[in-house]
Amino acid sequence: MRPSADGRLRARRRALAALLALPLAAGAQIDAGPYVPSPSVIVDEMLKLGAIRGDDYLIDLGSGDGRIPITAAQRFGARGFGVDIKPELVKLANENAARAGVADKVRFERRDLFETSLAEASVVTLYLLPGIVTKLVPKILAEMKPGARVVSHDYPLAPWKEDRFVQFDTPEKEPISGTTRTVLYLYTVPARVGGEWRLELPPSVAQQPARLTLAQHPMGTRGSVTIGKRVIALGEVKVSGDAVRLAIPGLGGGGKPLVLEGRARGDVIEGTAPAPWRATRP
Repeated sequence: MRPSADGRLRARRRALAALLALPLAAGAQIDAGPYVPSPSVIVDEMLKLGAIRGDDYLIDLGSGDGRIPITAAQRFGARGFGVDIKPELVKLANENAARAGVADKVRFERRDLFETSLAEASVVTLYLLPGIVTKLVPKILAEMKPGARVVSHDYPLAPWKEDRFVQFDTPEKEPISGTTRTVLYLYTVPARVGGEWRLELPPSVAQQPARLTLAQHPMGTRGSVTIGKRVIALGEVKVSGDAVRLAIPGLGGGGKPLVLEGRARGDVIEGTAPAPWRATRP
């Protein structure tokens, strides 16, 4: 009996997982997988989901023939940079940029993606094997600026929870992957808020400084507030870009949660809702 499309897809993924489990020789570069060009409809949807603008700097990890940064430069005027470990693809991508008239905005280099700094990127795009995508999560969260966006083709950045995703069929993919199913995942890099904070609450809530403790992980952030000897577990912690929302149970009017909304700027979080408040790292 001929295996189903889903069966073939599962077999390919098992084979890829086995490949990723093999040890690397010292100093070896990680091959992000076979070159699979993204059809133009997927490129369009990735740029749409990432809300590309003219002031963006897009880094494409595993850039292949360069079509994603080149299209972003052509349509939106964005600057772009792509990396790939295959020299023939890097050469092709730079030639394609020159032919498209955007060589002044886009460049490509042969480089290990794990050795590529993401600090200046406002957007990162990727279409890589699932094991590689997962290994990139700590690097992305540590290097990219709060509010920067990441768009991943087909594979989620587990365990990081996506902001949203879109799903559609792409017939051109079936000969390669055994399925027409395409999923694009969007992530927004959160401010790095983990640790201890000195919390100044509105005077109507607390006259003395409190302590805010936040534990931040890719799957979310949890925390507590200590006022005197009272420790209150936060009912909600939401960090999206530099926007921070904290809900402290029982401190609002009528015993409702006190909801603090503010912005994180390095070692300071401050806001004006529901009244001026501020948290600073010691």
